[in-house]
Amino acid sequence: MSTKRCGECGSKNLDLKSQIGKPYPWKDYPAVFLSKDYKVLECAQCGNTVESGADVANLSKLLQETVIEQTQTFIEMILTREGCKQADLAAHLGVSPEHLSEVKSGRKQPSFQTYNFLKTLAFENRSFRVSDPQYNVLKKAI
Repeated sequence: MSTKRCGECGSKNLDLKSQIGKPYPWKDYPAVFLSKDYKVLECAQCGNTVESGADVANLSKLLQETVIEQTQTFIEMILTREGCKQADLAAHLGVSPEHLSEVKSGRKQPSFQTYNFLKTLAFENRSFRVSDPQYNVLKKAI
């Protein structure tokens, strides 16, 4: 129990709780589901979190690490399942192979759009074929 009060409801019933799996807005991402250990005071009455400036700085770093790890996982899933080269995946995404390499290594942060496209390609098996720039069904329909 803490002597601090909840800024939302005024309750003093605050407990240190893990935030793993909870969504947080970050940069241009509307919600990143935290996969790293992050504990903050949480109000038992209303669920509001009480965070210091240091907590927020740490949270930003953890969210960045989460996005990097998830992006690397998506890329590996696609490359393994499709048996393609990284350059082929870059063509599907509409980015240069060099850019994809930097995203995969964690040196560059993917945009929200690239992250979501990778997530779709990783979890929807047919999407890789449809996203191929040479996909003939689209050419015939035009």
